[in-house]
Amino acid sequence: MRKAWIEGRPVSMEEAVRAAANLISRSRLPLITGLTTDLAGMQAAIALCRIAGGVIDHAGSSDIYPLISALRDGGMMLGAPAEIRRRADRVLIVGPDAFDPAPDLPQFLFSNRPDLGKRTGGAERQALWLGAPSDGSTLPNAVVVEPIDCPADRIVDGLAMIRAALARHRFGDGPLSAEHAHDIAAWLREAAFGCAIFSPAAMDGLWLEMLAGLVLDLNAETRFTSLPVFGRDQAYAAAMANTWSTGFPLRTSFARGFPDHDPQLFEAGRLLASGEADLAIHVAALDGTGIAEPEWAGRVPAIAVTAPGDAWTATPAIGVEVAMAGRDHDGVLFDGTFGSFVPVPASAENDAPPAAAILATIAAALGEASR
Repeated sequence: MRKAWIEGRPVSMEEAVRAAANLISRSRLPLITGLTTDLAGMQAAIALCRIAGGVIDHAGSSDIYPLISALRDGGMMLGAPAEIRRRADRVLIVGPDAFDPAPDLPQFLFSNRPDLGKRTGGAERQALWLGAPSDGSTLPNAVVVEPIDCPADRIVDGLAMIRAALARHRFGDGPLSAEHAHDIAAWLREAAFGCAIFSPAAMDGLWLEMLAGLVLDLNAETRFTSLPVFGRDQAYAAAMANTWSTGFPLRTSFARGFPDHDPQLFEAGRLLASGEADLAIHVAALDGTGIAEPEWAGRVPAIAVTAPGDAWTATPAIGVEVAMAGRDHDGVLFDGTFGSFVPVPASAENDAPPAAAILATIAAALGEASR
């Protein structure tokens, strides 16, 4: 049975939608956050934000923002796991926890030799692991791995040395010997199709900019790309969806009638703490994400578009129960192994509507109310 509430009082879905549209229309600056939903839900949230003149930001965007900043400011060569699996003959793994978000990814990437390309098909795959873990983590036997000792807090210095050696520039002392840095640079330069693999969650902006620069430099002489390792990272997915829709990554405002991006000004936590955002529309409707009450609950009125069983101690002004994407209805979700969005069929039955349908209905009601 479909459920909806206003101030904890059960109401019809239609009444809740009308009340939500009315509350948004009276808001000074509505904030749409959470965004743990499928691609359709994200797109519907963006459309609602545009009509509402609000701000949109994913609840977990702070975890991936160094990568977003690097992509926005300098660009980055990005590859898909399936392409790396079939083409990459030389791999630079960066950081001891490069595969922590997706422990099964090495088996997918390295279980066989490359099988595409004149120079790479059938070639022995080799890997250097800069800052390899001390616990002796291993990769499949189909890849030959050489660990490179480098303290985790000095990996950015090691990357800088390798980049300088690649450009044949002078450099000072660092975590690698000068000879080793030149040897690594030569090894990378000789790749037929190379890839740098890293975990964005383990790196700050400087690390990512240095790594992106190294990959770009390598492309002057060979083919090289990079592969950020995600688990089921819907924050990155939401940033991608927002970029397609608005031209900007997340932390985007429509308050001035057009998309406006500022990573500090439009950060959800800051807007809620300062009182600039006077209403939050929280979307949490994804199976397997550990849906929980947001830490800001109770500070501002909230419209909660959430999955069954989601309980808040601070009762939202309006609550609408929706089906979980990837469980109760078919959805298109980000998959870190594939490196993009994939269709996920439903595994259960639920008569609750998808988040996208509710958000679209609220947007339609808000559009009618504003005429």
